Amino acid sequence: MKGPGMLVVLLVIVGGTAGLGTVVGLGNAAVLAALTALFCLIAALGGPLRADLRLLAVFAPALVVAVGVPRLLGAVSPAAAIALVTVVVFVAGLLPALGSRYVTVGLGLGMASLFGYGFQISGGASAGQIIGAPALAVAVVFVLRILIGLSDPGKATRAALADTLTAENVETPEKAARTWLADRPERWTARVLGASMRYRTARAILAVRLRTLDDAAAKAVTAELEKAGEHAEALATAVRAKESSSVDKAGGGAGLTGAMWSALDAVRDAEATRDRSRVDVPKSLRRQVLGSELRGALSWRSAQLRHAVRCALGMLLALVLAGFRPGDPLTVAFLMGTFAVMQPEWRDSVEKAKQRIAGAMAGAVVVVLVIWLLPPAALLPIALVAVLGGFTVMRSEPVVFNGCMVLMSVGVNAGTRHLDPGEVLVEYVLLILLAAVIGLLFGFAAIPGVRKPSVAERYERAVAAARDMLAAAASALRGDEVGQHELALRFAEAARARQELVTPEPGSAEPVPAQRQAVEDADESLRGLSGAAAALVLGRDQAAPMAEPVGEIVQALTVGAEPDFERLTGFDPESLGDERRLLLDTLTSDALRLHEAGAALAGSSPP
Repeated sequence: MKGPGMLVVLLVIVGGTAGLGTVVGLGNAAVLAALTALFCLIAALGGPLRADLRLLAVFAPALVVAVGVPRLLGAVSPAAAIALVTVVVFVAGLLPALGSRYVTVGLGLGMASLFGYGFQISGGASAGQIIGAPALAVAVVFVLRILIGLSDPGKATRAALADTLTAENVETPEKAARTWLADRPERWTARVLGASMRYRTARAILAVRLRTLDDAAAKAVTAELEKAGEHAEALATAVRAKESSSVDKAGGGAGLTGAMWSALDAVRDAEATRDRSRVDVPKSLRRQVLGSELRGALSWRSAQLRHAVRCALGMLLALVLAGFRPGDPLTVAFLMGTFAVMQPEWRDSVEKAKQRIAGAMAGAVVVVLVIWLLPPAALLPIALVAVLGGFTVMRSEPVVFNGCMVLMSVGVNAGTRHLDPGEVLVEYVLLILLAAVIGLLFGFAAIPGVRKPSVAERYERAVAAARDMLAAAASALRGDEVGQHELALRFAEAARARQELVTPEPGSAEPVPAQRQAVEDADESLRGLSGAAAALVLGRDQAAPMAEPVGEIVQALTVGAEPDFERLTGFDPESLGDERRLLLDTLTSDALRLHEAGAALAGSSPP
């Protein structure tokens, strides 16, 4: 949701929550509830309706504790309050290890906790009001999320599936698979997802083989690829629609060309019939995948864990410094600025610091102009407009967002507390500079005794760990004696190696842009392999026929190898069933994409 639509949602969130807070007796804490709802909204949007509501149900108690309890503790023991906020920040820094969907969850949790701790409530509030404020915020966001998605709960899933047919991004199939699994897994969407992956895989191999063909053969294959692309566009439009539609049957051919057209026909058939019966997905699959990621992160060798430690230590210092200025209304800006600067990768920390400083300077210029040209009474309304406008461009224009936050902080504090806006502005800019220094200091901090392997080494380790994980899964499918502990270790090691691939230790050699893209592509592929392997292991009583193709995938992951697509598609889909067929398509697609990412890394390595 973007632009005017997001602005309307923000107005409803802020105004509705503040109004309800006043009605239910939150008093001055109604403002805390309204602004906490904004951070809750960050975590509430990003997937299908069912998945977002499940996530909110888990997120709600954590948010209430993170926002309300530190304020209550602060009145009794400031040290205990600081310790609790530090723990919350540590958890928020660790959450992205669970997947891209949890990046915004960690951001929302951390921001909300720091905001709740530092926000100054005019006139004070009772314990019930302080706990009731975040509880009301969650309730309002929960209802709003239902209203936003109720008319078409499966829209996000269909859009993700349609993108697999047309988008060139390597992460698209893995995103679609995660979205499909998080939603109600229906048979027609499973068939569309699997067939789309087969189509992309065949198309990718044909594109690679073009380089070795003579001109006449290359022109013929190029024409087929263009024709298939046009047909895929039409199918994507049909898949994205709420109701089924009629699309003409695809072409034909032999070998990889035939496989490509056959996959498009399978998409057409699935979309036309839209069999909405549930696919047999192991009930504990989501928990198993998240558990593997978490076990991989809870190791000192995990780069994500080390980032969470650095983040917690940096925020501990910021919280201690903020304690020397009790009652300062700009404490919130200082704490949230420090948290925002610290990123898992040091180059991202530098970028965030630049955005914060540039936004602060730009906002300061605007504030000076407002003070100079407009009457003092205009500052508060402009501040309120700025905060609403800033949230609509928080991701797309971070410098503008940060500038709007300057207007908000200076305008609200000067207008409601009758402070000198010039003094507030100077203090704000100085605090943002201090926040950037702390964020960069701990963002660059290297943990003693930790090696800094190159990106090529990290890639090889991640692929080797994935290969070992799949080999253990194949053994389990064959009925070999593979203990549950051994399987758990393999999955956790694969998760840890993948996290290390994407989150290098500060001080590591900076990758070139092509390497960064290849690392992101490899990350998505490795996630897909882990998810498919977990599904096979959980349902291994019925997945014994998958032992052979999984063994082929293991061979394909050897360095320099390329998945034998034609051999893998030779397995009888009828004997595998829809569920296993989808898993095979996922494994094949991810293995090929992982191979391509490795080739890109090798080609972009400096001499």
